[in-house]
Amino acid sequence: MSTLSRFFLLEEEHKPRVNVPTWRLSALRIILATGLVLCFGIFLNSLPTAIDYNLDYVIALTTGFTLTLGALLFLSSHTFFITAHLLLICIVVAGVMIKLFIPSLELAHLGSIFVYITPIIALILVGKRTAIFYAVLNIIPFILILKNIDISIVPTGQRMYVDAILHIQLLLFFFLNCCIPLAVWRTSLAANRLNKHMHENNTLLKSQKQIYQRFFQKSFNAIILVDNQLNVVEANDKAKRLLSIQTQPLPLPLNRITPDNVEYLTYDNDLIEALPKTFEVDDKCIEIAAQEQHSNDIKAWYLQDVSDQQQLQQDLLTLDVAHQQAKYFDKATNLPNKTWLLEQLQAHIDRGKPFALLIADNLNKHVLDYMIDGEQHRTLYARINQLVEQDAELLDQIAYIGAGRIAILVEAKGPLKDIANRWHKQLDFWIKLGQHQFHSKYAIGIATYPEHGYIAERLLKSALQACELRAPNQMITVFDQLTRRQTLARHEMALLLEKSIELGELQLHLQSKHDIQKNITGYEALARWHNSLLGWVPPSQFIPIAEEFGLVSHVTRTMLDKVCQFITANPEINVPVAINISSRDIEDPHFITQIQNITSKYGVAPQSIELELTEYSFADDHNHVMDKLNELGFMLSIDDFGTGYSNIARVLECPIQRLKLDRSLLTDITDLKKQRSLLLGLKTICENMQIALLAEGVETLEDFERLSKLGITEFQGYWFSKPCSANMIDLSLLKSNNKALS
Repeated sequence: MSTLSRFFLLEEEHKPRVNVPTWRLSALRIILATGLVLCFGIFLNSLPTAIDYNLDYVIALTTGFTLTLGALLFLSSHTFFITAHLLLICIVVAGVMIKLFIPSLELAHLGSIFVYITPIIALILVGKRTAIFYAVLNIIPFILILKNIDISIVPTGQRMYVDAILHIQLLLFFFLNCCIPLAVWRTSLAANRLNKHMHENNTLLKSQKQIYQRFFQKSFNAIILVDNQLNVVEANDKAKRLLSIQTQPLPLPLNRITPDNVEYLTYDNDLIEALPKTFEVDDKCIEIAAQEQHSNDIKAWYLQDVSDQQQLQQDLLTLDVAHQQAKYFDKATNLPNKTWLLEQLQAHIDRGKPFALLIADNLNKHVLDYMIDGEQHRTLYARINQLVEQDAELLDQIAYIGAGRIAILVEAKGPLKDIANRWHKQLDFWIKLGQHQFHSKYAIGIATYPEHGYIAERLLKSALQACELRAPNQMITVFDQLTRRQTLARHEMALLLEKSIELGELQLHLQSKHDIQKNITGYEALARWHNSLLGWVPPSQFIPIAEEFGLVSHVTRTMLDKVCQFITANPEINVPVAINISSRDIEDPHFITQIQNITSKYGVAPQSIELELTEYSFADDHNHVMDKLNELGFMLSIDDFGTGYSNIARVLECPIQRLKLDRSLLTDITDLKKQRSLLLGLKTICENMQIALLAEGVETLEDFERLSKLGITEFQGYWFSKPCSANMIDLSLLKSNNKALS
């Protein structure tokens, strides 16, 4: 049964190979199969009699129709419509054959009646147009019956096939009671299944509609349904609240919700599609974030409140105007910026006249970074701007190009060194910034057009290189090829220093500290570098390079490691060894952990280590680092105090144990009375706060005696001892000191 079911396509899941509905092909096969069985039965029944009476036309007709229906049944698997039309033609031909080969007029009329079934079959298999065609065609057999017209080609007196009446009756009976009903049954079966499927779909759609409505109402988005006339036909709760239409019935014209003209939303134009789709509702700006076409008449609009974004855009427009105005202006200094400078450089280059570009590099910019705020920055640069505007050779305003550097365009009249010297003197002055006395001091780098560059960027780079690659004590540098070579040399030295740190080539030297009886009270660790290629490199050369290339923290860690080794190897040392700590070390969040790891590694007590920090390390945001180091037991001291930027109250807020006076504090002040008052004041403050006061840079007996009379009791300098290798330290002096102290 399953084979027959698949062949006759009685189940909808049996899909035909031809592109027609399953039920139509099934009805065609049912008609062809039942017709084939009928014709084959008539053929077998009539064959003996036809042979006996030599009725060749009977044999031909029964054989022909049997083979034709079999062929059509086979052809139905490949082409449906041709097979269906051929079947209809076969039915018409069968009716015509009955009219032609049956001499009895009454019996021949059954052939005309047989043709009447063609519109039904055409309607089932092909369609209404074909059915109408065969219905019109049936007028011909109708007239033949009505008029009793005889078209038989067999003479009336000739013997008729005995079973002809039976076979014709069977033909009509089977087609009218089997073939047609079965085809109609198959069609109705498909219709019932379709109705059932539609009912299930309708039920599903109804359920989905309910789900959709729930999602529509509970959606996080504000959604409205709008028709082509811009009427809001439906809206979820969030949209109603957004549009303030909770109490108004729907549908509702959109022009009653917003005063804006939204007619453009209905236009089909790519340019309009690109415009932001917004309209005002009360004080809110509503944007149509997205649209969906639900049908020809209904669109879904997804709304969102963009009032804040609109306000932000307005603010951004205002800021953009300000930005355009400030394109060539540095707010921090109230001076033109680098963008302005490059355009001015190019403008002067285009004129073709020689000129000089000076880059003034602030030598005390680290003080600005740590101790001077924004307003004081502007005060400093306003003073500089006043000075330079008075210069007759200034081609344009000065420009601030960042990192404490000022660019100056001047006419190249006279020797360049003379021009640079004049500017160097002009920019060297003292100014009070807040509570600080700030020393404005600049080094000058020079590049000239056309010698050092034909385009603005190259000329600026040349001037910057001249400024950056100056020697530590060189205040004026003119760009030349030597400068270019120095660039490579500094980079090479930085690479060598980094490699030397890895290989442990840095050496530990120590310089002792003494009290007024010349007893040793401590040591200061100093880094010395001997390289196999360069030989001995002075600290004044490699320390600035270490700071410039970010290696100073590595130097600190290396020296701390060597100090711990030295203390471990010489347990008789009972005085602290000081090591210099840079501001970069204090800024490193891992510094405390690293110093703990190193001291723990060698079992060195924190009390054996004194950390010497510069004044610039004592920024407000670093006080917690000082407090933590003090809690761990490390001694803290301030090195090089008195370089002109110190705020004594601010420095003494930190938990320090020693204050080291810079030699410049003793030599830069020439008024003895002021010098004595300053030092006595510092001594009194330190005594009250139990802070030791040490004078460094004691070079002569005169220095020692003068400082002793002022009450200074701790000293460091060449008059006592010069730095020497840790291996050469005379520990016998320390032992005798210890005996004397005991």
